[in-house]
Amino acid sequence: MLKITAGEFRDNPQRYLDQVDAGEELMLQRSGGKQYLVIPADDVLADIPPEYILEPDEDLERAISFDEFRAGALAHIESLFRREQ
Repeated sequence: MLKITAGEFRDNPQRYLDQVDAGEELMLQRSGGKQYLVIPADDVLADIPPEYILEPDEDLERAISFDEFRAGALAHIESLFRREQ
């Protein structure tokens, strides 16, 4: 396992990600003692049992976009300010 500091990773991310892609295990060490294992996401996603992967349902159909949420929130905030005056 290759152990490097976060600064080393920041200075040359492509080099280290290429090593991870080639099968090398990479551990990032931060000051304060925290450590992070870097692995390809495909490896993690392949281990998720199918019963934990949700299918789109009616909740997704009811979902609104960020722009719709923002417009509604701004309208609500404006109404609160109008009430205060």
